[in-house]
Amino acid sequence: MRRWSIPLLWVLAALGCGWIVLTTPVAADLTLFASRADPVAELLLDQLRSGPTTRLILLGLAGGAETERAAVSQRLAERLKVHNEFARVANGADALPEAELQALFAHRYRLSPMVTPERFTVDSLRAGLRQRLAELQSPLAVFQKRWLAGDPTGELLNLLKQWRGGLREPAKRLGVWFSPDGERALLLVETRASGYDLAAQRKAVTAIRAAFAAAGAGTGVRLEMSGPGVLATLAADTIHAQAEFLSTLALAAVALILLLVYRSARTVWLGALPMLAALLAGAAAVDLVFGKMYLITLAFSMTLLGETLDYPTYLFSHRRATETVADTLRQLWPTLRLCVATTMLGCLAMLDADFPGLSQLGVFTVAGIAAAVATTRWLLPALLPPRWTPPQPVAIGAWADWALQPRPRLALALGGCGALALLALLIKAPPLWENDLAALSPVPRELLRLDQELRTALGAPEVGHLIAVTALDAETALRHGETIAAYLDDRQREGLLAGYDGPMRSLPSARTQQQRQASLPDAATLTANLNAALEGLPFKPGLFAPFLDAVAAARAASPLRPEDLRGTLLGTRVNALLFPGGRGWTALLPLSGVRDAGVLAAGLPQAESSQAYYLDLRAETNRLVAGFRAATLVRIGWGATLIVAVVWLGLRSWRRVVAALLPVGLALVFTVAALLMLGERLSLFHLVSLLLVLGVGVDYGLFFSRPGADPDSRRRTLHALLVCCGSALTVFGMLSLSALPALRAIGLTVSLGVAASFIAALVAARPLLTKMS
Repeated sequence: MRRWSIPLLWVLAALGCGWIVLTTPVAADLTLFASRADPVAELLLDQLRSGPTTRLILLGLAGGAETERAAVSQRLAERLKVHNEFARVANGADALPEAELQALFAHRYRLSPMVTPERFTVDSLRAGLRQRLAELQSPLAVFQKRWLAGDPTGELLNLLKQWRGGLREPAKRLGVWFSPDGERALLLVETRASGYDLAAQRKAVTAIRAAFAAAGAGTGVRLEMSGPGVLATLAADTIHAQAEFLSTLALAAVALILLLVYRSARTVWLGALPMLAALLAGAAAVDLVFGKMYLITLAFSMTLLGETLDYPTYLFSHRRATETVADTLRQLWPTLRLCVATTMLGCLAMLDADFPGLSQLGVFTVAGIAAAVATTRWLLPALLPPRWTPPQPVAIGAWADWALQPRPRLALALGGCGALALLALLIKAPPLWENDLAALSPVPRELLRLDQELRTALGAPEVGHLIAVTALDAETALRHGETIAAYLDDRQREGLLAGYDGPMRSLPSARTQQQRQASLPDAATLTANLNAALEGLPFKPGLFAPFLDAVAAARAASPLRPEDLRGTLLGTRVNALLFPGGRGWTALLPLSGVRDAGVLAAGLPQAESSQAYYLDLRAETNRLVAGFRAATLVRIGWGATLIVAVVWLGLRSWRRVVAALLPVGLALVFTVAALLMLGERLSLFHLVSLLLVLGVGVDYGLFFSRPGADPDSRRRTLHALLVCCGSALTVFGMLSLSALPALRAIGLTVSLGVAASFIAALVAARPLLTKMS
């Protein structure tokens, strides 16, 4: 009964952890890798998650005749406008739903920037009336005839132009937008969901493809599509497909290695149990501490937990027929316990309240390592027959003794090479770090080129540049936005940017609305000015009575607030650029065609009760990555100090500490030098992979430097570490061949590091121990 109590407890614990993991929300977010004390980083990540530029999908219609492209553009726009997923569909046709036209018409005198006292003088009214007469003989005749009586100054037409935003409008052909060369018809689609919501973006992309299939049927027109959401879904699908394929191939390869080495199917499923325990326990611990699991943490932690695959291998290779499984584990336990302690303490150093993402990584790994070693130490003996020994196809004999012979001169040469490599790195100081996440993008370059072409042709706001205004209330944010808009107008005239947008274009501040209302003349003055302006013009008497009534009503109306626009397209547009948050209200001003970000940022107007930030998303993301890396390096330094301390406490001998740890130091130097020689710059993926190399290298050094081990034990240790090293090289070697930069970085770093750790520990550990004795 006692023998099966441990498996029973393990199964119950696994089921409990599994239930927690199944209910754990997983998010692909970067917020946990930013310092909570950095407001700019918080704004940056908000925009990367749900900023207005992330909601845009850029469409190009190429191929076929020009008339076909224009017709397909019209049909596609009509089909997309009926979908609830889209807040806006624009192709230059300027068709708004009737309810939206009526709303703009009703609020025109509070929303139009053209409303000034001069707008209603006799001369201005006469100029406006003559303009309306000219428009009645143009393609605008139907539109102007409808609204003429109530809007002789043309405020509704001004608002419709405003609806397009302050961004440069593409050229028109056949009534719709076209690229300058006429080869593409262009459409701009804005989703209601943020670009970070991959499920919603995938649904939107599917809807666009379905609508195009119907709109373009029977033509030679083809659809081109880009935008942050489109590229994000493509990247996610690419990563998922490659990761699934490579992980399946790697698991099959490891299973084959275990079968070939130990000739026992039992070693395959027994070897998987510690890894399974590590994943379940790590994920459950993160959920209990943080409430959710971030995908980037899971990916990094799974890389670190590659070390757990080695624990059962140590048991399998050290099994002897003259002792029980429990006896073998008892002999291995002091060294194995020390290996686990060094890894766990190194990860405990990552716990940092200012960087919760780093803390997630540490919590996941500590819990996972503890679960893996506990499974190896207590569960596997309970599942195996006491005298079980795996058959080994390769005899451990003379070749192992030859490989294990101390070679002091070779060890000295290896140490000298390591010192020279380190000295060369310090003197040459090559570019070491890769801060640009775009360099790790799995999106093909031709699609990135298409995105830039469509963005330039449409004059769409750039994903990389915007201004964020934070304030305690919406009114203050809008007022500050209006001040910045005046500043940007001047810079636009100087050619520093092509255009901009912002919530104040669609909804002015209450103060500005009240100023416009004050600009409206009283009924007597307006009537006199209108009558004077009408002299000599062919308009019927009394035609403009609705205009007089509308101005009188606008003078007495209350200013519009964001909540007054709820449920309208105008409200949707305002809400995307003006919204409440944890720090109050935020107003966003996306920029287009920025030519000198430094000058724009340097002169940005500030206010006493609000704060404006110029966000160059690429530069800020790079700064965020650099900050996270710096924090990680500091924590790794503390972790290395703890590792030295715990190894000394375990071995009680500085010579044994040097014999165990110097090889991994050499391996890390060789790995970094090799990566730089191959033209790599170290990213976060390389850095976290080096953590795995550190853990594996310490294990190799501790096992190779075990004192007092008899020749047979040393041969079995070599066998175990050869299997561990071979398995790691197989798995991570496959990753190094991936076309995805992130997977390639992980695979290449761990492959080089594991090989260097094994060679350094084999060559240097025993000579260091014997020569220093």
